[in-house]
Amino acid sequence: MGKIIVPGKEILIPRVVVRPLLPPPPTFSARLQPQHLHWQVGRYKERLTSGPGGLGREKIWVVEKEAEQHNLILTQTYDALIPSSGFASLADYAVVGTGSTPPNATQAGLVAEVARTNAGVSGEPDTIARQSTSGPGVGTFIITKKREFTEAQVGGRNLTEWGFSPSGSAGGNLMTRELFRDGLGNPVVISLASDQRLRLIYAYQVSYSPNAGAPQDASINIANLGTFAGKVFATRYYNAYDSGMGDLYLLSWWAMAYVGNNIDALYFYPLDAYKAPNLDSQFGNYSSPVGYQITSGMFTAITRGRKINAITIPATDYNRDIYGFAIIRYSGSSHVGGFALAFNSGVKFTKSNLYKLVVGEWTLTWGP
Repeated sequence: MGKIIVPGKEILIPRVVVRPLLPPPPTFSARLQPQHLHWQVGRYKERLTSGPGGLGREKIWVVEKEAEQHNLILTQTYDALIPSSGFASLADYAVVGTGSTPPNATQAGLVAEVARTNAGVSGEPDTIARQSTSGPGVGTFIITKKREFTEAQVGGRNLTEWGFSPSGSAGGNLMTRELFRDGLGNPVVISLASDQRLRLIYAYQVSYSPNAGAPQDASINIANLGTFAGKVFATRYYNAYDSGMGDLYLLSWWAMAYVGNNIDALYFYPLDAYKAPNLDSQFGNYSSPVGYQITSGMFTAITRGRKINAITIPATDYNRDIYGFAIIRYSGSSHVGGFALAFNSGVKFTKSNLYKLVVGEWTLTWGP
C-alpha cells in the first residue's frame, strides 16, 4: 500500500503494479477440412495410334458416367487417425460399399464394405499443392488422391457408399464417409457392368498457422534467464526434397510423435543466427543432424494435439550466442522442414558453461 499525508489525516491508497503482457509460448495449430469427391465410371478402350515406329494400339480411359460431390470429415479422424497417421496419408485407401445410411460425423466405417484399394491411376499421380508461396496461403495445402477399382473388385455391383482411410484393413477406420450422389446432391446407386471400373478422385485441405507468410508473435521462457520474444513460423527447407512440402511432413511427424533413427527424426536446435520469417530459411546444417533428437518420452498427447515437453540443454553444450530455437525434421540425412521461434532482430543471449538451459514446451493442436 502507499499513503498520502494530509495535515490532520492519513489516506491509504492501493499500490497498482503494471506488468507488460507477453506473447504466448510457441504454439502451432492445424486444420483439416473436406473439399470434394469426383467419381467416374468407365472403361479402358483401345485406339489406333501412329508415330515414328508406325501404327500401334493404346488403351485410353473413357468416362461413361461421373459427378462431383461434397463430403464430411469423421470425428474419429481428429481424435484417433491424425495421431496415428498424420495429415498426408489419411486418404491412402479408397473404400466402397452397399449401405444406404445417411452420413454422420460420428460414424467410423461403411455400413456394408465390399472393397478397398490403394491402387493409383497410371500416369496421374497423387498431388499435394501448396496454395501460395507468400502470405497466409503458404500454410495451406490441397491433397488429392486418385484411386481406381478394377472390374474384379466392383464389376457387376450396385454401389451406394464410399469413404477413404489411411488403412488397408477393412473396418471402422475411415476419415470420411458419404453416399454416392449426383451433381445435384441426390443419393444415387452406381450400377457397374461386369467390364466397368470405378475411379474416385478425392481432395481435402490441410492448413496450419503460424507460417512463414503469416508469422506470429510468441515468447519462450528460459529458466533463470527470463522470457524472450520473437516470431514463430515454419520453413520447408531443403525445398528440393519431398517436393518442397517439408513443413507439411514435419507437421505429420509431430502429430504422430514420430521417432525414427538418428538421421530420420525430429531435432530440437538452438539457432546460431538471426532468422527472418521465410519459407526457405535454413536452421542449422542442412546435410547432417544437429541439436537434440526428440525421443518418444519427450512427447505428451493432449486432446486433439501433442506437446513437445520442456527440453534441457546441459552446461557443456551450445556455449555461444543463441538467437532462438527450432524443431527441425531430418529425413534422408537432409534438413527438410522446421518450426522456429526466432528472436526478434538484435535479440540474443550468450550461454556459458556456468549454467544449463531449460526451454519451455512447444504445442501442436488440430481440428476442423
